[in-house]
Amino acid sequence: MWLKFPKDITISKDSLQCGNQKVSYDEIKSIGVYIKQTTTNLTTWTGIPTVSDLKSAIFLLLIDGNKIDIEVANYEEWGPFKNKEGMETFKDGFAFSTFLEEKTFKQRMDHYLKTGTHDMHFKYRTIALNVNLEAYPSLPEDHEFLKDYEFLKDKTIRSGGKIYASFNPEEWTVKRSLKKLSFWQTGIFGALDTVFGKDEIDVTSINLTYDEDVILHLINKLIGVSPKIDKS
Repeated sequence: MWLKFPKDITISKDSLQCGNQKVSYDEIKSIGVYIKQTTTNLTTWTGIPTVSDLKSAIFLLLIDGNKIDIEVANYEEWGPFKNKEGMETFKDGFAFSTFLEEKTFKQRMDHYLKTGTHDMHFKYRTIALNVNLEAYPSLPEDHEFLKDYEFLKDKTIRSGGKIYASFNPEEWTVKRSLKKLSFWQTGIFGALDTVFGKDEIDVTSINLTYDEDVILHLINKLIGVSPKIDKS
């Protein structure tokens, strides 16, 4: 069952009231923030992003395995929000998600660090990007395909038992955009991609819908890389 933000959410010092369920901040294991913009024809004509709709949601994964889905249905609902307990005045939905991230940062980071091994910094499970849905006609359009990424101590990323990408600058260039890391091969393979182009479904990328703040922090602290923002 989906809850609506902000009408179904009450904030107090140590917990959230999510509909009929009280959730302590220390019960939150992971936070997902989904944002999808729809632009108007003016974007194509003028090159200036003109948003007609913004679909967004906040997902809370709890340590007991349960999940709370909070829908922010309309663009306007990211506007001024005064919580019922008077703890904070949030200017928009982004401020609300940032508040939750700051409240739970350490415990979420500790969760990832506990997945580490002798050769792996941490494991990250997130929603897979660029899945060919035509290959799964019986599944609903909103089905989530999850994918595991292992961030190894040799600066490579392993997925499905194979090396997926690397933070070695002699092999890959990494950039970040909204809720996503993208990797571009350097050398001859990168040159071939530039010449012949690359379909979006083939782009090497990692979805950062879940715990973007923690993952970027761990990449910086453990691997020594701070991906630049892709302005293209």
